[in-house]
Amino acid sequence: MTSTISQKKKILIAAYAISPYSGSEFGVGWNFVSKLSEFYDITVMYGTSGVCMGNRDAMLAYLQSQPADGVKYVYVEPNALVRLFDWMNRSVTPLFFSFSYMLWQRQVLATAKKLKKNEDYSLVHQLNTIGFRHPGFLWKLDLPYVWGPVGGSSDLNDIFFPILSRGNYLRNKLRNWTNWYFLRHSARVRNAATAAKAVFCATSADSDNFRRFLNVDCQVIRENSVLNMKEAIKPTGAKVQFVWAGSVDERKALNLLLSALEQLPSRSDWCLHVIGDGPSKSMLQARAVASGLDKQIVWHGQVQREEVLRIMREADVHIMPSIMDSNPTVLLEAFEMGLPSIALDQFGAHDLITAETGFKVSVNSLEEIIEQLAQHITFCLDNHATVDLMKTNVLLRQKELHWDISLRQVRDLYEKVSHE
Repeated sequence: MTSTISQKKKILIAAYAISPYSGSEFGVGWNFVSKLSEFYDITVMYGTSGVCMGNRDAMLAYLQSQPADGVKYVYVEPNALVRLFDWMNRSVTPLFFSFSYMLWQRQVLATAKKLKKNEDYSLVHQLNTIGFRHPGFLWKLDLPYVWGPVGGSSDLNDIFFPILSRGNYLRNKLRNWTNWYFLRHSARVRNAATAAKAVFCATSADSDNFRRFLNVDCQVIRENSVLNMKEAIKPTGAKVQFVWAGSVDERKALNLLLSALEQLPSRSDWCLHVIGDGPSKSMLQARAVASGLDKQIVWHGQVQREEVLRIMREADVHIMPSIMDSNPTVLLEAFEMGLPSIALDQFGAHDLITAETGFKVSVNSLEEIIEQLAQHITFCLDNHATVDLMKTNVLLRQKELHWDISLRQVRDLYEKVSHE
């Protein structure tokens, strides 16, 4: 009897940013590629693993330590014009990123055509960056095309503009207008979306936008998922430990949380742990002193990820009043640590948090947001048993948000697309 060896399907992936040592877009690229490589023969084209386009120090260091991890990494080196626009992106204005990235994606298409001559790929996957305004050109290949996770199509709510600095006000107004234009009038976005055999979106809001404006149905598969699962909860103690983590800036909106805490009646049964640094930190620290909250706030500053997780592990409730975030890593880390979360009911938090695992704050007005934050915090202070029940529910929710589920969804898409 002759035995046959089942070969893995060959998949060509474009991941502009990839690194095993960083989060954000780098982590998105790394997590998808490394996990999919267990099931497929992956070739990934990339452009950066560091601070700027063309910086691949992190990937070179990794490949020296792990020379045979089963993935073929193809570095698409930015040409001189791409590097010029990237320098202008970093030194003049971020508006130049679109030009540098578009030109680099043309290089990716040329590289993909060369690779395709020598390999029998089952499909091509445009992985990151996840922003919908930058779909690349791989849909032009004569291969089944998958695009996702796609995000960034939701606007900043108008109620937040009055609390922004002039620079952030203008940047977000421009971003909202750009979203409006690209969803309705960008030929590149429409061509990529309609050419794709499958598109998957990072949030339900992005999926709704693609269906409404591009007439394309998108499955929701997040760019981040739960990796580690906690097995038991830590009962809430006499003093409730709240935790906030992120860059201390206008987007993460720690000021809204301080406004809510200022509304609480004087009580000493809580402590807030603030993890991170940023341009608004000194101002908010001074505000905490002036309002008398400083004695109950611990400012940890910027700490290593292991310390972040240690602090969260000892906390009871995570609070995330960010005015704009897709599926932030810190929210999924809160799930990993078994913490209920209080967050604004928008973007990724809208999909991730359920009534059993946290509190979602309606986004109708700044006054209502602050009032609801204060109400939810007070509820946690007065109902320790319910908080502990929520912690137990978070442990159950971890399984639904685990990477294994996201990976299974992508694999199902791959199999469907490659057999059509």
